[in-house]
Amino acid sequence: MLKKILLNKWTKKLAGRMTIFGQYHRLIRPNQVNLMYFDEKIGPDKKPNVGDLLSKVTFDYLLKHKGIKSLKAKHTVRITFIGSVIQFLTADAVVFGSGFLFEYVAQPFAKKKLKLDVRAVRGPLTRAKLQEIGYVVPEVYGDPAILLPIFYTPVAAADKKDFLVIPHWKTVDKYVKMGYPVLSPLTADWRNFINEIASAKLIISSSLHGVIIAEAYGVPAILLDEVEKGNLFKYEDYYLSTGRKEFTKVKTVEEGLQIAVPTVPNLEELKTGLLNAFPVDIFR
Repeated sequence: MLKKILLNKWTKKLAGRMTIFGQYHRLIRPNQVNLMYFDEKIGPDKKPNVGDLLSKVTFDYLLKHKGIKSLKAKHTVRITFIGSVIQFLTADAVVFGSGFLFEYVAQPFAKKKLKLDVRAVRGPLTRAKLQEIGYVVPEVYGDPAILLPIFYTPVAAADKKDFLVIPHWKTVDKYVKMGYPVLSPLTADWRNFINEIASAKLIISSSLHGVIIAEAYGVPAILLDEVEKGNLFKYEDYYLSTGRKEFTKVKTVEEGLQIAVPTVPNLEELKTGLLNAFPVDIFR
């Protein structure tokens, strides 16, 4: 029995080191830069979460922007990008713009004793948690999705919707049945996702990347407080990165339609910081 338990632990540890987030069809490539992001297809229609998808999209755009033509590296490198993925790491990595999902995952993560080369994090809450467990973290903030307007110009409808709701994928049907204009965060068509956001005057979203992408493209966004486990850590992390200690959140769509439209933050300083912090040195 003990032998079986030890074997399972060893197998799990080996899989963590050899694969991207334990997905056996996505092996770590030696002597290359490996982007650590999720690519599962979820929900009834088996589609990717657009936030996860945009991690690869933004990473590829930045490679072109920086003139990097190859993923070859002097040694095997793992890098995190968009999303709350730090706690899922099982091997040493470079961190660029990622965050923790919840505040309480930091201590279990510390027990992994991984070496992190942190270049930027999503926000000050993630930075504080990493510092608490012993990592050196520069004060460079921003979700890399804010860089998308540099690379992609949306095709926005001339006749804009008054508002658009982006719920958690599990509650999309609920809001459709209520008669609201709804945009699902589950889609393989990231361009259309951005186009739809740019074609609205206001976004009401429980999806963090619904909020981030809206604000990146200059569209006011309100947080629909119907978030995972009722935990606002990753949302507060993002809002604090933009200098906002207070932010607009509502419990219902109707409440969101009755309050003042929030001001869109200026993200230019964050964009510049991220672009300057991109780890070009890890590529051969």
